[in-house]
Amino acid sequence: MPFGIEEMFFSKTDKRGVIDDFNDVFVRVSGFSGEDLCGAPHKILRHPDMPKAVFWLLWNGLQNDKAVGAYVKNKTKDGKYYWVFALAAPVSDGYFSVRIKPSSEMHEQVIALYKEIRAAELAEKLTAEQSAQRLLARLQDMGFPNYGWFQSAAFGLEYEARQTALKAPPMLDVANTQTASKLTEDLQRELADLAGEFDGAEILTANMKIFAAKLNQGRAVINEVAKNYDLMLRDIQSHLKTLLVPPKSDGIWNMPEGQRAGFMLCGYHLLNEVVHGYEAEKAASGEAVTPEDMHQLHMLRSAYKGQSDKSVDDCVKSALTVQRRIEFLLRMVLGLSTIRIACRVEAGSLRQTAHGLDTIVGRLDEFQDRIETRMVRIQQLATDILMSIGTR
Repeated sequence: MPFGIEEMFFSKTDKRGVIDDFNDVFVRVSGFSGEDLCGAPHKILRHPDMPKAVFWLLWNGLQNDKAVGAYVKNKTKDGKYYWVFALAAPVSDGYFSVRIKPSSEMHEQVIALYKEIRAAELAEKLTAEQSAQRLLARLQDMGFPNYGWFQSAAFGLEYEARQTALKAPPMLDVANTQTASKLTEDLQRELADLAGEFDGAEILTANMKIFAAKLNQGRAVINEVAKNYDLMLRDIQSHLKTLLVPPKSDGIWNMPEGQRAGFMLCGYHLLNEVVHGYEAEKAASGEAVTPEDMHQLHMLRSAYKGQSDKSVDDCVKSALTVQRRIEFLLRMVLGLSTIRIACRVEAGSLRQTAHGLDTIVGRLDEFQDRIETRMVRIQQLATDILMSIGTR
């Protein structure tokens, strides 16, 4: 059943999933009359090709007070079908869903995935929950740790594809938030790699101690150098660990704050369209817009914006913290340089007996160059995050 990329339809249900409000686009595309829809369960639109897994995840999210994004294939009254990307969320007395036409490359992947999962449901007689676990496992194979990560990526792609198709001016706040999200993920990867560099450096001090044990002259000095270097390494490691934020991939719905900010911001802009379209539709039909209906829409729109702003604020705080701590750690790295120079001086005094120590000092030089390069890159990423959010 064709409908335009510019068209957006919505419906509202009570807590049981019974439809109690909708717009004209929903009526036309579904093929059901207003009388058919009002008071009917939303599942009258369910297409037999849809995996039970998707609806299990949808209800799991809604009942845990989450906004949920999902690709859905619906059937019309006369047996046709249409695809949507639906964004559903709890409201005070039920659930509100706004739907757009999917047009990104992700949609084609999802069609194939749903076909696979639905076939498994039928062949293996999977329960809805078992099927949801199968779907989550397949999403992990596709690079999404959980459903929260997937819905955020999918919604961002669909929103961007729709804006492009409509030749609409870019939403700078969405683009900049998505940029900040990507930079934040890059920043955490760099921090994790830096922590790995410091973990690997422990072998250098161990080698120094082994070398010192073989010396008749200079043993105490080399041991002291190794001890001081090791102590400073551990001090830097402990500071660095406070900056590491493990990816929020546990459970079904956790996602990094940057992704959450983008997801909610796209939802906010769609709700803006819904509010204006709803008012215009009611005015054209001569129907009055009830204060309660508008209040719920405004509250939901504000909730999307509020959650997005909170997640952005968390990204800002994290980037500022990284900036301050990395500057402090760079000063500590200068302390490592002092100890390394002492080791080089001692190697020179030992002359012929210091061949192995020269090798260790060379590796310390390489280590120092790598960590300083990484720290400068981390500082730049933190600055880029703040600049992208500053233009949001």
